[in-house]
Amino acid sequence: MFGKKIKFQNSSRLIFGLILLLLLNLGCQRDDICAESTVITPLLKISFFDNESVGDTIPKPVTNLSVIAEGDTVNFINRINTSEISIPLKTDVDFTTYEFILNARATGDTTSVENSDIVDFTYARNQEYINRACSFRVTYINLEARVEPETPVSNKWIKRIVVDQSTIIDETTTHISIFH
Repeated sequence: MFGKKIKFQNSSRLIFGLILLLLLNLGCQRDDICAESTVITPLLKISFFDNESVGDTIPKPVTNLSVIAEGDTVNFINRINTSEISIPLKTDVDFTTYEFILNARATGDTTSVENSDIVDFTYARNQEYINRACSFRVTYINLEARVEPETPVSNKWIKRIVVDQSTIIDETTTHISIFH
């Protein structure tokens, strides 16, 4: 069995296969996988507060809050009761518009009275290269937010917006406070 000569044709395939295997093994490096601990593009963190509280420090959950991005038909956030949310900002343009719906209707509900306000977020973007696996990360600077005017004015449920952090580099602190 070992005494047989290996034909040149079979040995060339074997050598080619070993070289290919070696190249594939050397081609993968540690930075081909984006680690979970890598900081990526942060979300915009929004906290909701009671507009009538003294000192503006009492969190006030929004009842049945739904959030829809402009031009989208699917709710990004659907009917939750919370005093904090995190939503993405667009990374390809310097503005994002969301519709915030108070008392959003459940599917099939025709009796609930929902109230929606449109909020425009404007900002500048900074792109930084992380590595080959994670690509780019976008951070935001000069964040501004405003509620679009509504007629009648008394229909607005968002009373005011305060930008707490105009630079968004992480998701640990509140960037926007909405008072209702």
